[in-house]
Amino acid sequence: MTSAAQDHRARLDLDFVTGLRALAACYVLLSHVWYEIWPAVSPPYGYGRRPEGLIAWLTGWLYYGHFGVVVFIVISGFCLMLPVAANGDAQKGGVVDYFRRRAKRIAPPYYFAMALSLLAIHFWIGDKTGAQWDIALPATTFSVLVHLLFLNDVLESTRINYVFWSIAIEAQLYLLFPLLVLMIRRKGLPFTVAVSASAVYGVIFMLELLEVDVVPPQFIGLCAYFVFGVAAAKALTIFPQGLVARIDGRVLLGAAALQFATVAALAASWGFDVAERRFAFLDTLVALATASLLLAATRAETKNVRLWLEQRSLLAVGTFSYSLYLIHAPVLHIIWQYWIRPLEAPAAGQFVLLLAVGAPSSLLAAFLFFLACERPFMSSADRSVFRFADFKIDMARKSSFFPNSRTTRMARRTRQIQR
Repeated sequence: MTSAAQDHRARLDLDFVTGLRALAACYVLLSHVWYEIWPAVSPPYGYGRRPEGLIAWLTGWLYYGHFGVVVFIVISGFCLMLPVAANGDAQKGGVVDYFRRRAKRIAPPYYFAMALSLLAIHFWIGDKTGAQWDIALPATTFSVLVHLLFLNDVLESTRINYVFWSIAIEAQLYLLFPLLVLMIRRKGLPFTVAVSASAVYGVIFMLELLEVDVVPPQFIGLCAYFVFGVAAAKALTIFPQGLVARIDGRVLLGAAALQFATVAALAASWGFDVAERRFAFLDTLVALATASLLLAATRAETKNVRLWLEQRSLLAVGTFSYSLYLIHAPVLHIIWQYWIRPLEAPAAGQFVLLLAVGAPSSLLAAFLFFLACERPFMSSADRSVFRFADFKIDMARKSSFFPNSRTTRMARRTRQIQR
């Protein structure tokens, strides 16, 4: 790739990715509000209670919070690969520096959240109550060790905090990423995607054939979805004037919308039980839709979608979305156990109350956690959204890939004021 092409890619404005991450995090949050009232009885399958009638029709879409994790994983592969692809498929600073940066970014907030979850279990929410939090109990020495080693996707997967399993998977995908880059460099992108997808779906098919459910298929499928994100990023940097560049952004956006609509229609027609058994298929559609949306949002033809994703509120939530994901579950359960459960309201009433109180409280708690336990480990560029002066300066100096984007317009206004 020429240096001009590299500069062209380096100026890609990825604020919309932060906005998309915010939407995924909020969907997971709302889903777990729902699960707190109508919980699963055993990890990861089964039901303890279900809404019925109109309530089920209005709120059943929140059952599929797992799709938010799929979106996170695709975004992760996309964001990791984009700077690497722009640098000729080489890690800036080398692989060791890459591992250091990833460990610094993911591990400290995770360990802080684990400590807070253990404290909450010890003092306030250590007894089973028939709610979703029950699957996080008990917190044993073995479960702590497993979580410290990021092995809790296959062992003790819901203990301590039932959302932590996906953090372990992401950490393992970070280890896999340099191998994917090496394979892309030596064998090319099509070969890498084909081999990775064949391996993942081959394992899923064999487990389904043998009726082995020790490891849920949706856990294994996340490896393929990560590769889809990597492939989407690589597609932006190879053949700049080729096929990807010639595809109209509206076509990509339409493909994403069609895939999301197909998932919604199938889930609604199948119902909870059948849809859960076919998560590997539905997750694949969600992953492909997310990759299509990421590609579409980089095109000038779909600037309105991109600008909507770049709203300041979404950028703010997206910046602390990792913190929100880490700590919302115990916050929701504390609020339900001590303030909502004693009211003995009907399930629908409890859901509305927890939605009204628990969701905002989780956002506030996550923001405070972010300031104390995540922000210190972020790069200055990532955390500048909460420092208005830095944000203004960053906008003024950023040369946007999109000449009419919100970022560029802010930069122009800032330069005019400075003059």
